[in-house]
Amino acid sequence: MLKARLFFIMKDTSNAVELFKTLNAKAFYLQHPRPVIIAENMRTPENIGAIMRLAGNIGAEKILFVTENPFDFKTWKIKRTASGAYEKTNWQITDPDTLKLLIPSDYRLIALETTDTAKNIYTLDLPAKTAFVVGNEQYGISPQLLNMADEVAYIPLPGEIYSLNVTHALSVGLFEWYRQQSLKIPNKV
Repeated sequence: MLKARLFFIMKDTSNAVELFKTLNAKAFYLQHPRPVIIAENMRTPENIGAIMRLAGNIGAEKILFVTENPFDFKTWKIKRTASGAYEKTNWQITDPDTLKLLIPSDYRLIALETTDTAKNIYTLDLPAKTAFVVGNEQYGISPQLLNMADEVAYIPLPGEIYSLNVTHALSVGLFEWYRQQSLKIPNKV
C-alpha cells in the first residue's frame, strides 16, 4: 500500500510545483550571494550534465569545468542529463592556470574530498560566498587544486561503502550550504 501511495504522490506534481513556488528563491538570492561550482577533470558526460542540472537547481552563479583538455563528449549526452540546464546555467571550460582569475576573490573554496585534515561538512560553518570544488570521478581533486582550497570537507558515510558519486557529493554540499544560509535569514525560504 505504501508503494502505491508513493507512486501516486510522485505522479501528481501539482503540489510539488506549488511548494517550489512558495520557497521564493528570488528573495533568498536578494540576501545571499550565489554559490560557484568548480568541477575538475570530469570523465563522463552524464556527470557533467548532472552538475549543470544541480547548478540550475541551486541557482549557482557559475560552473567552472577545469581541464587541460576540452570535453571530448557528445553534447547530446550532456544536454540529456542536464535537462535544460545546459542552456540555462552559466558555465565555462577553463584550464588550471586560468581558474584562479575566474573565482571571485572574496569567495572561499570548499573542497569536497576525503583527506586526513578534512572536516565534517555538517559541523563546518559554510560561508555565504562559497565555491565548491569537486574532483575527477576516479582520482578526486588534484593536489594543485586541493592546495588552493580554504577548507576541505568530507561527508560522513555510515554504511559499508565509503565513496559517493561526484554529483551526489556536490548535491550534499550545495544543499547543506543552502540549509545553513536559510537559517541566517528571518523568513525561511
